[in-house]
Parts: sequence; C-alpha cells; structure tokens
Amino acid sequence: MAPKRKWTWIWLAAFLASMALLCDCGSDRPPPPPPPPPKQPVQAKVAELDLAAEAAADSFIYTPVGKRDPFKSQYRMPKARTETGPSEVITSPLQQFEIDQLKLIAVVSGISQPRAMVEGPGGKGYTVKIGTRIGKNFGKVVKIKSSELIIAEDYRDWNGRKVTNYIHMEIKKEQLNPQP
Repeated sequence: MAPKRKWTWIWLAAFLASMALLCDCGSDRPPPPPPPPPKQPVQAKVAELDLAAEAAADSFIYTPVGKRDPFKSQYRMPKARTETGPSEVITSPLQQFEIDQLKLIAVVSGISQPRAMVEGPGGKGYTVKIGTRIGKNFGKVVKIKSSELIIAEDYRDWNGRKVTNYIHMEIKKEQLNPQP
C-alpha cells in the first residue's frame, strides 16, 4: 500500500467515527427527573434521632489517666540521685545479704532503744536497732517487738509510684522453747 493511500484510509475512519458520535449526541431530550423521596412519618424521624443519640452515648472515649505508658520500659527505672551522688550507700555489712538469708535470734525489749540480733548465712551475729539498714534492697528496721522485727523496703512500681513493702521477721518457735 502506498503511503498516500494509507493516510486516506486513516482520515476516512476518523471521519466516520466522529459522525457516529455526532449523530448519537444530537437528541434534545432532557434526562428524566429523579423520583421524589418517600414521605416519612414524624415518629420515624424521632426514632432516627433517638438512635443517633444512643450511638453517640455508646461511643468509647479513651482517657490515659491512671494507666501506664505502653512505650515506657518496665525494666529500667530512673535512679534517685541527689546533688552529691546516689541516694543509697551501703553502710552496713547486713546489706550484703538478702533478708530471707537472715534469721532473727534474739530481741532485747523494754528499754528506750530496743535491739535485736540477727544471724547471717555464715553464722555470724549482728546487732540491729531501729533505723539500721538491712538487706540488698536498702531495707530499714522500723519496729522491734518482743518476738518480731519489722523491716520496710521502699521501691518504685511500674508506674513510678513509691511503694513500701513491710517484711516481718519472727523468732522461730524452736528458739523460744528449746526442748531438753
């Protein structure tokens, strides 16, 4: 096919396509109007408003008050520091041991400053009074009763609040009444 004849066929196809489009678009009829909406009774509108109010009341609103931060690590807590350094310094040989490794041996009460004797895991005895630091968690002797020693350990919970744990150490019954 010659190039001149090829262009003739292309022009003829384009002309026929445009004529087909123009013939179809020539109608003057407007599109039909949309159907009118059905009329609803007044009670149906009131019911719809009630449903909308209930849906708004049932929606959930999140408040983070009193909840822990999910992105804050549970395992690393900020350490309390003062201007001079760490707030807790090991001051007693009893701070080398866990409290459950120690055993209450004797209590001296009825004096102005009651004292107690605890035995370490090696069998060595230590004298404690109110205010003595004891245990690896910096526990503090807060009360000495006739057969009991009360230790307070302060720590921070997962939310950063200060919590005090009271540990009661009692003299064993075998030590109070030795059998012959």
